[in-house]
Amino acid sequence: MESPRHDDESHGGAAATALLHEMLLRARRDGEEPELSDEQLRSNDQLQEDEMLALEAIYGDNISILSAKDGLRCFQVHVHCEIPDGISVSEELSRDDNRDQNSRFFDTFSVQHLAPISFTCLMPPSYPSHHAPYFTLSSQWLDTVKVSSLCLMLDTIWSQQLGLEVVYGWVQWLQSSALSHLGFNDGIVIQQPDSMMGPVDVRVVAEIVSVESAVQWLISYNEEQCHESFLIGLHDCMICFTERAGIDFIKLPCGHYFCQRCMETYSRMHVAEGTVLKLLCPNDKCGGIIPPSLLKRMLGDKDFERWERLTLQKTLDSMSDVAYCPRCVTACLEDEENNAQCSKCFFSFCTRCRYLRHIGERCISPEEKLLSLQDRNKVRQLSKGNFARRINLANEISSIKEVLRSSVLCPHCGTAISRVSGCDHMLCSNCRQPFCYACGKPLHRGHSSAPSSLSEQCRIDQENSAGETLKVNPSSLITEMKKELVEERSRQHPCPTCRQLNPKMGNNNHIFCWACQVHYCALCRMVVRKSSEHYGPRGCKQHSVDP
Repeated sequence: MESPRHDDESHGGAAATALLHEMLLRARRDGEEPELSDEQLRSNDQLQEDEMLALEAIYGDNISILSAKDGLRCFQVHVHCEIPDGISVSEELSRDDNRDQNSRFFDTFSVQHLAPISFTCLMPPSYPSHHAPYFTLSSQWLDTVKVSSLCLMLDTIWSQQLGLEVVYGWVQWLQSSALSHLGFNDGIVIQQPDSMMGPVDVRVVAEIVSVESAVQWLISYNEEQCHESFLIGLHDCMICFTERAGIDFIKLPCGHYFCQRCMETYSRMHVAEGTVLKLLCPNDKCGGIIPPSLLKRMLGDKDFERWERLTLQKTLDSMSDVAYCPRCVTACLEDEENNAQCSKCFFSFCTRCRYLRHIGERCISPEEKLLSLQDRNKVRQLSKGNFARRINLANEISSIKEVLRSSVLCPHCGTAISRVSGCDHMLCSNCRQPFCYACGKPLHRGHSSAPSSLSEQCRIDQENSAGETLKVNPSSLITEMKKELVEERSRQHPCPTCRQLNPKMGNNNHIFCWACQVHYCALCRMVVRKSSEHYGPRGCKQHSVDP
C-alpha cells in the first residue's frame, strides 16, 4: 500500500487549508474553542494520532497530508462515491425563460467511475472531546447548494456522537450515502447554474461552473479511470485467444482490443500484401478505422511510409475523375471532356486513349492504338533507335493484345476487366459500377430484367439455374443426405474404453478420444501407451487409407 501524499496543492488543498485556519481563528476569537487542561490535550492528541493512523491505513493513496500551523493535523481525503454497476448522468441542455418543466431537455450518458469529492479536515486541539473537526467540501461536478446539504448532514452526524472520533464516519457516509441523500439513486442530474437557488455554506470550496465543464470533467475522469483499470486487468485476445495483461494490448477507438503482437503481425501482413484498404479493426462485424498515429507506432517508419504510399495510390485509383499521366505517371484530374493536363510535365492527354489531346476528333480505339504501335515498331526496327524504348514499345503492344483478347473495358472508367467465371453481369473493381460483359454497356434495370436485352450467355446461365432448381426433388435430397451421414459415421472409429466415435485426422491411425482422454489405434483398436513402440515395422501402420 502506498504511503499518503504530502501535497498542499492537490484539488485546491492550499485554498482549503487557508479557509480552515481562518475558521479556527474565528472560533478562538468568538470563544468557541475551550481552554483545556494538559491532561485533556494529551488525551485528544493521542486519539487524533490513532485516528490518523487508521485513516492512512484504510484510504492509502486517497489521503494527502497537508501542512498546518501550530502543529495541527490537516489532511485531505478524495472520497469516491460507491457505484458498483455504474450510474447514468443526465445533462440539462437548455432552459427557457418561462422555466416550464416541459421546456427542459436532457442528454444522458453512463459512467463507470465517478469523480471524487474532496474532503479537507483540520483537527483542533479540542477534538474529539469538545469540538468537531473543521472541514471543507469541494466537487467539480456538484453545484454549491448540493454540497452545502452534505455539510449540514456531516454536522448532524457529529451531533449524534459528541465526544467521539467522527472523521471516519464522515468519510464512510460520503462514500455510501451521499448520492442517495442528494436524490441521485436513479442517476445524476446536472442542471444549469441559474436553476440552483438556495443558501450556500461557507465550508463549500467550489466555483460556479457551466454544465458543459462539469460534464467534460466527468467524461474525462471516467475515461482515464477506465483506461487505468484496463491496463491492470487481464484480457483475452480475440485473435490468438491468449490471456495477457492490459498493458500488452492495443485498444482501438471503436472499443475493440487485441494484443500488441497480433496487431503488429496483422498490420504488417496487409501492408506487405498491399491490401491497405482492408487494414481495419480485425473484428469482422466492426470495420472501424485504425488511426495513422497507432499504425506508425506498430509498423515502424519504413512500413508506415509504404502504407501511406499505397493508401494514396488506392484512393486515387478508386476515384473516377483521376487519371495518370502516360509520360511521368503523375495523378491528374480529368475534366468533363475526358481530357487532363499533367501538373508535373504539363503534358495534355486524352484520359480514354492516353494519347495527345484531340479536341473535336474521335478518340482512338484500342484496336487502332494497337495498329499504330505495330507500325511504329516496324519503323523502329528499320532504324537505329534506342533499344530500351523498343523494348518498352514491344511490351506495350503485348499488353494491349492481352487486354483485347481476355478483357472488356469498363464503360464508366475504362479499366480492363476480365471474367473468370459466371454470367455477363460484371462489377468494375475500380469504380464499382455494373456493366454487361457481352456488349460492354452500362447495366440498367431494363437491360438486366428484359429477356430480349440479355446476352446469350446471361440467358443460358439463367435457364440452367432455373432448370436445376426445378429438378431438385425433396425426397431424393433427404435420401442423399442420409446416405452421406451413414458414410461419415462408418469412417469414425469407436474408442476401446468409452465407445465414443472419433474420426481420423487425415490418414493418421493415431486417435485421441475427446471424451475419456485416451490415445488409441484405429487399426487394432488398442490403447496406445507409447506411439514409438506401437507403430513401426513390427506393429501397426501409423498412416493408412481407410477401405
